[in-house]
Amino acid sequence: MNREALKKAIDNLSIQMIYLHSTNAYFHNGFDPLIPSQQLEGQFNIATNSYYFKEIQNVNGDKHRILVYRTEARMRYLKGPIPDELKSDQGNEEELNKLLASEIVAEFISEYVIKCDGELPQDAILEFGRINVPHQVWPYWREYCQSTCARMSLPVSMLPMYAINEKTESL
Repeated sequence: MNREALKKAIDNLSIQMIYLHSTNAYFHNGFDPLIPSQQLEGQFNIATNSYYFKEIQNVNGDKHRILVYRTEARMRYLKGPIPDELKSDQGNEEELNKLLASEIVAEFISEYVIKCDGELPQDAILEFGRINVPHQVWPYWREYCQSTCARMSLPVSMLPMYAINEKTESL
């Protein structure tokens, strides 16, 4: 983790808005959620995919520069039990897709007012998007995922709190 770049972004960005931009929810492979006693294993991830800048003008004529991030969150249930060799090997995505029962995908937009007059360095923008943005989007994703699971008659999984771990820090 580039702490210096991250601090520069934190010091110069102020959260303005987070909202759901788009979503899809699917059943796969003929899965029927109403069949009792099915073993399902949940997998989830979140990642900021891109960013862009925009400028807005308020009613007083003041202009504000905004940094906008697009973050994708995914939750999927796989029909279990999942063999250990499929869990540990990232190259088996095709085999895992055969076990796919359902999937919820959501894209969130998060907007941050840029408080400094100059340009933010690229490394600060990227590090903030990698570390802070998913952390701030996560509560919105948790609520959306839980309510969508309930609407789809899927088990409502309690997504954990989003935590920055050593693996995240070293990326």
